[in-house]
Formats: sequence, C-alpha cells, structure tokens
Amino acid sequence: MNKRLRPVALGLAVLLLSGIFFELGLWQWHRAQATSAQGKLVPSSTPVALIDVDKAGRNISTKAVNRIVTLQGRYVKDYVAPTQNIGADGYKDLSVGLFEISGNRAILIVRGLHDASITPTSAQLDITGRLYPRQQEDHGFNSPTSLGRIDPALVAGTGHYSLFDGYIIAISEKDAAGKEITGNRVPAPVLKQSISGFYWQHIAYVVIWWFMAILVLFAPLIAKRNERRLSSKELEVE
Repeated sequence: MNKRLRPVALGLAVLLLSGIFFELGLWQWHRAQATSAQGKLVPSSTPVALIDVDKAGRNISTKAVNRIVTLQGRYVKDYVAPTQNIGADGYKDLSVGLFEISGNRAILIVRGLHDASITPTSAQLDITGRLYPRQQEDHGFNSPTSLGRIDPALVAGTGHYSLFDGYIIAISEKDAAGKEITGNRVPAPVLKQSISGFYWQHIAYVVIWWFMAILVLFAPLIAKRNERRLSSKELEVE
C-alpha cells in the first residue's frame, strides 16, 4: 500500500471501529430506556379473557402479568396455601383451587382466606381476577392438600392437565345464574416488577462501549506519542 494512503486507511478503520462501539453503546442506551418504561407501565383495568393474553403449557407472558382476566370452568381440587403475606393483614392461610377450563387446561386460583367463609364447589363458575407469575419461595410444607408456594409445578400431573404458568387471585366468582359467591377475598394489587438491576446493567454496557469508542479514537495518537518518545531516547543514546 502507498505510504500516503496508509494514514488515510488507518484513519478510516479507526473511525469505523469507533462508530461500531458508539452504535453498540447507543443500542444499550435504548434498551435501558425501554426497560425503564416497561417498569412504569400501568396494566389495563379492562377485563380480558385469560386465553387471549396467555397460553397453557408455556412460560407466562410478560404482557399478561397483572392483567385482569376472565375465565369459565370448575374447581377440580382444593388446597390450602399456608402463611401467605397479604399486606396489611399480615400472614394468612389461603384457599387455593385448581380450576379447569375447556381444552383440558387448568390454572391455580386463590379464592380467599382459608377460614371456611368460601364454600368449596365443583359447579360451573365465571371467574374474574388478576394474573400473577408463579411464586418462587416456599411459605410452608407441600402435601396432597397443601401448597408451600403457589406454583403450578407443585400440581403437575394432577388430572393430566395442560397448566397455565402462574396463578390468579379471584376478585369475583359467579355461578351459572350470575349470583355472586361471597366470602373473605384477599387483595389483588398490581405487582411491581423489579427492573432496576436490568436498567443499570444496560447503563454499565453503555459506559463500556462508549469508553471503547473513545479509546479507539485516541489509540493512534497515543501510539505516535510513544514512537516520538522512543525516537528521542534513541537520539540521546547516539
């Protein structure tokens, strides 16, 4: 390559590489902003059919979490979920039912407090409630009638149903005649999703990529400066 063209080629290569690092940093910046916006989203309060926002047999959709959903079917098995934190009322035992819907599908539903205020039933019901992801931590012991955590994995194989990931806290239950089933329900608040860790992870990548972009730009200057120092030392030795 012509000696005159070498500096030009080197300059273009430096600019290209620095531009790539800058774009990578910009991409991570946009992801950080998208993650922050996601954490501020307020779920729609308009009820929607469960099967329209989520599917059985797969991980719960992020967009489905916190949605108010409706479904029709019947309870096929009852459980107690001990020592669950329900906010201001402290820790209480909850009544949880495995609810079957059409297509041999089922989902866990928190009916309310386990205090005999809600009568077990296998009749056809219309349910409205808020959808949550499965619990990760145990709150008690598991048994054929007790769930240490509200997690469909603990009832896998029961009835050979295709299970929805997560569970629902019932806001209302109505029978086939439209009559409300009363009892001591529990709050169904919007779950605040923790995204701060992901946000700062993206920001860290922004800093790294943009630092690399600056480093690449200054690398030729640093190299030339070092060459001049070496040349000066060699002349002094001679």
